[in-house]
Amino acid sequence: MLIELLVSLPFLGLCTILSDVSDALGILTPPILLFWFYYSQKLTLSKNYFDEIDGVYAGFAKPVGPFSQNKGVHAGFIMNIVETNTNGYFKGSFDYGENQYLTQEFTPKYDLVRSGAFTFFGKIDYKMYKDKSRHPYNLNENRTYQGILYIVDRLDFPDEFNIEMYVKMEYRITHFREMQTFKFELIKDSPLNSFELPKSFTLYKRTGVVFEPYENVKIAVFNGTTLVE
Repeated sequence: MLIELLVSLPFLGLCTILSDVSDALGILTPPILLFWFYYSQKLTLSKNYFDEIDGVYAGFAKPVGPFSQNKGVHAGFIMNIVETNTNGYFKGSFDYGENQYLTQEFTPKYDLVRSGAFTFFGKIDYKMYKDKSRHPYNLNENRTYQGILYIVDRLDFPDEFNIEMYVKMEYRITHFREMQTFKFELIKDSPLNSFELPKSFTLYKRTGVVFEPYENVKIAVFNGTTLVE
């Protein structure tokens, strides 16, 4: 009897250990499953969001000038975001122009006073929102996301580089998702930058409707021709 008890002791100890492990797993499993569900949902939802960002955006802005007269002056952007990855990094280019409408001897004349094409990359952060019906044209109901846009001289960076050498301007981004609108606010301007841009502006995504900002900016500012499309 004693011998059987001694033989069974290791087995009983193993059973106790296995029981403790099972209890621990039972306690840990719900949080682990909850975390995995949250993580997988965030991956799926963030990918859906980042897939929405690519496209052409446009909007009018306050002219930098100066102009001989402020009448008939239009300034604006046409931006093309060509690629956004699953981590929220994006890249593209935009046109900025300032066009002045003049009348010479009763003949209308459009003069593109200042214009430039720029390259950029940026990062926008995703966050989860409660799923509910939202009015797309009520900014208070829009889901908003924050990020940074960097205007750079080039994107073909060498293997070893200091990004500060190539960044000309930095803008803070606010993205209104349902309205498909980006708001930009200048936060840093390099002393090496020779082309001044507006300190703040808002761009709206091209959707194909009549009289949208894209069509108006393309005609009023760029006379129907842009470089970034």
